[in-house]
Amino acid sequence: MKRLLPFILPTLVLAQSYPEVITRIDASYAVQSARAIEHSAYEAYLAAEGKHLPSLDARLSALKLNRTPTAVLASSKMQTASRNNVEGEVTLTYPLFSGFALSASAEKARLHHEKALLETSDLKRNLYLDATRLYAAAAGYEAVIAAQKEAKIAIDASYAKARGMYANGLLAPAELYAIEAKGYEIEAQIAESQSARLQALNTLSYLTGERVEKVELPSVREWTSEPTKVEAAAQANREDLLALAKALGIARSDIALAESRWYPQIALVASLKRHGDTFDLNGDGYANADKSYGGVVASWNLFSGMSDYHALQASKASELAAYAAIEDYKSRIISEIRNTALKIEATHTKLLSARMRIKAAEEYAKLTRGRFDNQLSSADELSRAIADLASAKAAAATLESELFTLDVSLLLQGGLEMFRVKTAIH
Repeated sequence: MKRLLPFILPTLVLAQSYPEVITRIDASYAVQSARAIEHSAYEAYLAAEGKHLPSLDARLSALKLNRTPTAVLASSKMQTASRNNVEGEVTLTYPLFSGFALSASAEKARLHHEKALLETSDLKRNLYLDATRLYAAAAGYEAVIAAQKEAKIAIDASYAKARGMYANGLLAPAELYAIEAKGYEIEAQIAESQSARLQALNTLSYLTGERVEKVELPSVREWTSEPTKVEAAAQANREDLLALAKALGIARSDIALAESRWYPQIALVASLKRHGDTFDLNGDGYANADKSYGGVVASWNLFSGMSDYHALQASKASELAAYAAIEDYKSRIISEIRNTALKIEATHTKLLSARMRIKAAEEYAKLTRGRFDNQLSSADELSRAIADLASAKAAAATLESELFTLDVSLLLQGGLEMFRVKTAIH
């Protein structure tokens, strides 16, 4: 045995715990993409805030006129400007009043950023839920495979016993073939369960970005919470619901933007401007080189073909739609939480029943095996007893994985914060 140990150890695969798998999702490409979108929204918000500050522009132009500018005075021509025109200008523009458009634009950009943050958190919440389902399914399949392999060992032992009885003329060929067929049937079931398990692990590996080869289900009912507390947490902290609230704020910012078109736009303008016929900008001998100026510019749109009015009505309709969406989603969340709680209780009851079924199936399999050894029951009865025991264990394992998924789903339906507090997974 000591000689074999070095060759056995490298093949051992340690189970990856549920918290380890969930933690890896935060570094997945899907989450990285959402974070990049959030950062883009943050930069857009800073850009919108920058519109409140004055802008400084520089301009340099150089022109050569096709003809010399002249004026006719007393039947004679006199040059009035140089053919070469060079102008340099530095202009400062400061928005004094924009009809609240700048403030509304900045507020809208801020809400977009906060909405992107919430959407990133909600993405993680949904990925956690997907990973939980896959993790529990893979763990459930491992338990099912273990039960099926126990059944295969039992059927192989019974088949060996049956062959001895057949060789001594104590068993009909049909009886022997029935046990043999059941062995092949269980092998097919094992192959199907292994395939399903690997599919779940492959998808789980995709979600986490790292290979997951073996999982181990935490104890059932380890993480539970009262539905009423989950409902309260969801109403206050659920990320997708808060994101809808931000969408309502964005719609209200659009109303402010639409209303800003009804006000004048006022800006302070100051410019350092020089003119010349060379890049020295020292004049051209005909006009003053200094053309600097300062003042106030005001503009007010008086008619736009009713487009401003319709834009305002569209924004108000969007606000109403966002409000209705929030109220509808609140009702939907409460319904989902209550349905999940009902499923948990029903699954828990079914699991208790499945465990009692295992006890009964184990006793019946023992009884049938003893009766078969004494030729008091048929091979078909023995095969069915062994298969029923494996089926009972598989059903219990499946229910355990479902119950774990439902318990975690209930926490996640309350929001990411509730899940983290209850599970201590950060």
